[in-house]
Amino acid sequence: MKTSHSLLRVRLFRIGLEACRADFSAGARPGSSRRRAQARKVAHIVTQTGFTLIELLVVIVSVAILSAIVFSAAKSASRSAKSVKAVSNLKQIGVMVASYAGDNNNRIPCYIDWDAYFGSPPGLVFFQRTLAEYAGYQYDYSSMRPLPECFYDPSIDGNPLPQHPMGAFGVNEAMLPSAADCLSRFGSRLGVPVTRISRPSVKVICCSAVEGNWSSSWFIDGKTFAENGYNPTSGPQPRNAGGAASLFADGHVEKLNVANMDQATRRRYFLPDP
Repeated sequence: MKTSHSLLRVRLFRIGLEACRADFSAGARPGSSRRRAQARKVAHIVTQTGFTLIELLVVIVSVAILSAIVFSAAKSASRSAKSVKAVSNLKQIGVMVASYAGDNNNRIPCYIDWDAYFGSPPGLVFFQRTLAEYAGYQYDYSSMRPLPECFYDPSIDGNPLPQHPMGAFGVNEAMLPSAADCLSRFGSRLGVPVTRISRPSVKVICCSAVEGNWSSSWFIDGKTFAENGYNPTSGPQPRNAGGAASLFADGHVEKLNVANMDQATRRRYFLPDP
């Protein structure tokens, strides 16, 4: 009986020894933390599904940053496209001016004929309408945009206030005065002779502008701007990609940094030479 017990103990010892050898060959020592972790892992298998809160926050922040970048780029591209269109519109007006001058004793239209405006019957005879009708367009009194689209600036479309019906580009009255002034100074109500404008390549006759309660206006006081400088509520307005789209007497168009222009430059661009 004693012998059988001894044999049983030997067998149990051999079985335990073989189990330890198997554990050692698998890389885990008896009682080690690795073995305990393996045991817990086997006993408690948890299948993880979905994202953690941190992962979700990272995704949300990443999407927000990318959206902001895309929105900013799209907005910048839109402003740039509108600026290009504004310059193109002024170039079309320049072509009309040159064509009108060629058929009217080489004269550029005055900015307004006040005698006609207050006459009987009253009439709206002004620079933009004169050019539009010369080009074959019909002036429509009932429309908020009675002029061809080239007289309006897409850079201010969508503003709370509508564009002025008489145009978004202000005529420089210092260079193109009223019909009465043209008659007394140049002998005709048709306008200013191109030959009387010295250095036409540096004289602004029309540009992006604001005036009073309108989002844009059809004329500017070039003398006041030249003497007093930039005013955000009137005169030339730098809304075209940081500059004011400006038409010169020789027909070319530039974007001028009117907000930071010194007085000497303002006088050279916006006032007739003495």
